[in-house]
Parts: sequence; structure tokens; C-alpha cells
Amino acid sequence: MNIEQLLYIVEVAKYSSLSIAAQNLHVTQSTISQSITNFEKELGIKVLKRSRGHGAVPTDEGRIILKLAYEVQKKLEEIKEAANLLNSTEVGELKISSLPGLMTFLVKAIAGFRQDHPHVNLEIADKSGSAVIEDVRQHNTDFGLITYSSDLNINMEGIAFEALIEGKQKVYVSKHSPVAFLGTVSPNDILDQTLVTYKGELMQYFVQDFFNKYKPMKILFTSNNMDGVLQAISENLAITFAPDFVMKNYPPVINGDIIPIDLMNHPTVNISLGLVRSENKHLSTFAHKYIHYLKSEILNS
Repeated sequence: MNIEQLLYIVEVAKYSSLSIAAQNLHVTQSTISQSITNFEKELGIKVLKRSRGHGAVPTDEGRIILKLAYEVQKKLEEIKEAANLLNSTEVGELKISSLPGLMTFLVKAIAGFRQDHPHVNLEIADKSGSAVIEDVRQHNTDFGLITYSSDLNINMEGIAFEALIEGKQKVYVSKHSPVAFLGTVSPNDILDQTLVTYKGELMQYFVQDFFNKYKPMKILFTSNNMDGVLQAISENLAITFAPDFVMKNYPPVINGDIIPIDLMNHPTVNISLGLVRSENKHLSTFAHKYIHYLKSEILNS
């Protein structure tokens, strides 16, 4: 048994494909096939069941072996990273994917991290929640930041979620709206209002559920541009629903141009802001350090 055999079989299992694994690892498909065959002969068990229709799928025994192989791969990454840190001045990169509405949390954490690690290049991509999760699953990013609810039907296989803040959905209106003076509202109080919505899985789920329980509201527009959403609310063109921990850091909410109102007589939707990372990928030292700053900023905000 050797390291290459472990790396080959992990890559094949990840994509259920010898050809994709060969392409990713820059070796021939026959090299990987022979390596896996030798690996299975040495262990005396079948790790992957190979077929034309389904590709390479782990057997029941193979899942146990692959779990251990993933752990070995993570340890190898740790060894390489430790060596790099010892032989460098901490030059590296850190990739993060996030919902656009959570960018303020990430930016606040950069200042402290950059001061301690000036040579680390940070790349932050804003994407939808499902795209963030897929980036993490495919190891295209070190970790992601999303809002999440157990009510959402999102595939979290292979993904670890760590909640950082628990929050609740509120109604946000202009300070000039007559609704702003109510303090709390029930669904019937706002059914005649025009709605502007942020284009995200959690928001779309909440709005659709709200419409199903009561009646559809007029929608001004739906957008993933938060500045446009905030402008529409500030100018009293529409109201919106949003998690409290997302909205509280925006200037129009801080200066009182947009007013948060509790939504009463409606089933509570538990919403979490949290980190997502791959269960099969080692988090780099840089990622751990940045997450430390991020948690500090979030908990103190």
C-alpha cells in the first residue's frame, strides 16, 4: 500500500469516475485502474464496484476504507502545510464563498487578519447559498458563509455546518411608512403592502410559504443587489422580510431610515448564520486563523 493508491481511490470515489480522476490527477486512466486493482488485492476486499452505467461506486466495505483514506489525505495536507509555513514567510491564499448579504461580516474580519498575515491573498466570491455549498463540496473554496434553516430542502451531504448566530425573520419598512409606528405586525397588517425581496433560497422559501398561508402580495422586484433592495425600502416603495442579524449592520437600518418590526402570529422560522466546510477536506491554518477573527467580529457585532 502506498500514498498514491490512497489518493487515487479517494479521487475516483469523489467523482464516481476513473476518467475524471485521471484528468484531475494528470495520469492515465489505466494507471489509476491498475493502482486500484492492486490496492484491492492487497486488502483482500472490493473497495469500488465499477460498471459502465453507474461508474465507480463504493461497496459497503469500501465506504469504511474510504473514510479512513480521507483521514489520511487530510493528514498529508496538514504535513504539507506545516512544511510550507516553516519554509516561507506565510505566503498563501484563502478562498471564501459567501451570500452577498453577509459580506459585511467578512470584510470586518479582514482588518485583523491582514495585520497578522499581510502576505496571504484573500479571494471572496458572492454567490447563492446552493452555489456556496457546491463550491465547498467541490473544494473550490476553503469555506463558505451562509444563512440556513432546517426547513430548507438543501443537499448537505458531505458538508459540515457550524452555526454562529441564531436569528429570526423580521419585517423591514421605511421610517415614513405608517406600518413603522406599529411596533409589531401580523400578516394581515401588511398584505396590502408592496414587497421587495432578496433573491436567495431562504428568502424565496419564506415568501412562498407566506403567500401559501395568506395571499400573494404585490412584488416591486426581486434582486440579489442588496443596495437596490435597501433603496426601495428607504424610499417607501416597498417592505421586505429579512433575518435580523443580516440587516442590523446596514447603514439605513443603523441610522433609522429603515425600521425593523417583529412579525407576530406567524410560525417562527429558525434561521442561522454559519460556516460551511467540506467534511473531506482539511481546513488550512490560514482558514482557521481567519475564522477566529470572523467569529470574534460576528459575536461582538
